[in-house]
Amino acid sequence: MLVRAYLGPARRAYSTAATKAAAAHALPQRIYTSPYPPLAVAPQTPWQLVHETAQSKLDSPALICGLSHNQLSFGEFDRAVQQVATSLAQRGVSKGSVVLTNMLNCFEYPILYHALTALGAVLSPAPPMYSAVELGRQLVASKATFVFTHEAVESAALQAAAEHGIAPERCFSVGTSSKAQPFSVLQAVDAIDVPAVSIDPVRDLNLLPFSSGTTGAPKGVKLSFWNLAVNALQFSFMEPFVSPGMVVLPYYHIYGATLMNAVLVAGQPQVILPKFDPATFLHALEKYKIEKAHIAPPIAAVLAKHPIVDNYDLSATKYFISGAAPLGQALEDAVFNRLGIRIKQAYGMTEMSPVSNYSRDEHVKSTSSGHLIPNTELRVVCPSSSNDLAPNQVGELWYRGPQIMLGYLDNDEATQNTMTACGFLKTGDLGFVDELGNVHVVDRLKELIKYKGHQIAPAELEDVIIKHPKVMDVACIRGYDAEREEVPKACVVVKPGESLTAQELMDYVATHVAPYKKIRQVVFVDTIPKSGSGKILRRELQAAH
Repeated sequence: MLVRAYLGPARRAYSTAATKAAAAHALPQRIYTSPYPPLAVAPQTPWQLVHETAQSKLDSPALICGLSHNQLSFGEFDRAVQQVATSLAQRGVSKGSVVLTNMLNCFEYPILYHALTALGAVLSPAPPMYSAVELGRQLVASKATFVFTHEAVESAALQAAAEHGIAPERCFSVGTSSKAQPFSVLQAVDAIDVPAVSIDPVRDLNLLPFSSGTTGAPKGVKLSFWNLAVNALQFSFMEPFVSPGMVVLPYYHIYGATLMNAVLVAGQPQVILPKFDPATFLHALEKYKIEKAHIAPPIAAVLAKHPIVDNYDLSATKYFISGAAPLGQALEDAVFNRLGIRIKQAYGMTEMSPVSNYSRDEHVKSTSSGHLIPNTELRVVCPSSSNDLAPNQVGELWYRGPQIMLGYLDNDEATQNTMTACGFLKTGDLGFVDELGNVHVVDRLKELIKYKGHQIAPAELEDVIIKHPKVMDVACIRGYDAEREEVPKACVVVKPGESLTAQELMDYVATHVAPYKKIRQVVFVDTIPKSGSGKILRRELQAAH
């Protein structure tokens, strides 16, 4: 671990007078840096990296379906990307065009993403379980002009597209849908003709996921081509992919997206599952002798407790890598005691593309999220004094590096509240750095609820619940289930003279939100504590309930 004093602006250039004045009077900062050498790579796009890899791996498998076991070679993948890019360009997709996806994991997803990247266009991913209303909000906010979906979930996407003026000829579906253009038509081109596009990898927008950030309703996170490319390279440095990778994490989630790119850039095949199912997941681990599998905490719970695990030979698996949400010591130990397989934890967030910390095999420390990855810096800041803290002292984690987002879409205020003038991202998470340089995340300042790896903004649920005719006031907080995993919990004030049950409220919310956002616990209260300005005092509620 290297700790150094720092005074003045960072490598990223900021030229305003206010910034210069602030830097001149700044207190010295304690900055933790990565123990690994910086990556010396010129900024480029993810497609440039993958296309270069493909040329040397033309006959090697790139994508393997974990259900059908069909394969696509790097040469076939490379050609498919260029075919789709050619077709999309002919249909009006160009630099800056925004395409919304509502898809399960499939071969078509990475093909589409890299085709859009080749054109300088933008992909805005949405979870496949989103309702038409939720998709409609993202369509409007992102200004998307094309929609791509999957036959298994297309109903909501096509409804949202119709309601927001997206023409049917701009809606595509993977599978045998008769309600949208089949994705396959995009590969039916006579000749490849991908237009040359001038792209600034550092400044131009490439991916537009929606995240609640440190607080509030979902916001578009502007990630550049270089954000995605460099994080794939950083990830690959920390976790060299020398054998097939397993992708059960959803591509629409930033963790799954970067894993997708990192494995492609490494020239290794990735075994794709459309969604998590214990039997198919375990079968794929066994069949393809997956050495390292990336998972989320709910999958760890299956590995620790599900009886079906005993039916499979997982002797080839050396590590599971968990991200998307914190993993407790008890669950980590339960997996190891049953299978003899260690779990490494990573840390990041959508705004960091997403990885900032990772454990190389030789430096795994239980329950920590590992070291800073190359080219990444960290400050640990006291929330009350804003002073920088020494090792083993808990404060808010602030990160800086080339993988940090450009900002939030059409929301300068949120961007300024989250990013400092010197380019540090305030995560809203509390943690510390130990004497070996491992970063430990211990709590969250931010109000987000994380349910099975999904981010849920309390404000979004509150907006739904307050519309119930029997509800006077509401605040949503983190509840905990029997496994001590977070669940959405509503604190509700019922209107005088009305009667409302917890089940009635949960059923109501379930009809308005995606399944993972459903309220799982309800407590009825007399009042919601608020500040003088009317802000919900969520920490008081959290402590009381």
